[in-house]
Amino acid sequence: MGSTALIFILIFYAIMLIPCIGVTIIGKNLINKIGQYPSRTPALQLGVLLKLVILEVVSFTMLMVFFKALIAT
Repeated sequence: MGSTALIFILIFYAIMLIPCIGVTIIGKNLINKIGQYPSRTPALQLGVLLKLVILEVVSFTMLMVFFKALIAT
């Protein structure tokens, strides 16, 4: 039973880590672009918005699939 809990924690940790890495990469690229083109800040932020929404939907879907699979067993 203890190994099952460890596997659950590791899978949940991986599911939570993937969106965090994605947001870090998107944020780093945004900061670099704002540094190069400071007058285009609103346009750059709108460009990043779609990427963040897609990342949020994908991470939420991964969590829901994980919990549905957990409930099914």
